[in-house]
Amino acid sequence: MAFFLAASVSFGAAPDRKQAQVHLLDQAAFLCDNCFFGTNDYYYCFATDDMVLIGYQQTPVVNWWDKSKNYITKAHPSWTALDAPTETVPITYDDKHIWVTRADQDAVQKAGGRLHAVVRESKDVRLVQNYTRDVFTNKRCQDAVRAKAH
Repeated sequence: MAFFLAASVSFGAAPDRKQAQVHLLDQAAFLCDNCFFGTNDYYYCFATDDMVLIGYQQTPVVNWWDKSKNYITKAHPSWTALDAPTETVPITYDDKHIWVTRADQDAVQKAGGRLHAVVRESKDVRLVQNYTRDVFTNKRCQDAVRAKAH
């Protein structure tokens, strides 16, 4: 009985997450213009001294005439874009995802942050690691995408 209990717990366990302090090297956004239930696509390039991670997020959007707005956020505040600091950001990551720890809003405004990420109900924002599109202008980010492509 103990074997089956241990086996079921181990199969349901999440992969080990690694922790890092990263800074945002580059970001790209593809905003849906004149959308009725479309999506915005966001790409983020994070770096430590020896590693580059690319994260992707797709968010639902309802707007018209102004692609910088998302009228659905009044009904779903968790889809509101968040500005995060551009200094260092604590993250955890595994082979498939990156979890960015949300910053305090006052600290974000003081830091003049520019990272746009959707706020979920939890403390972290989950990004999917995605190296399929070379959308960055930063050389380290471009090299990371090309390295994963091979």
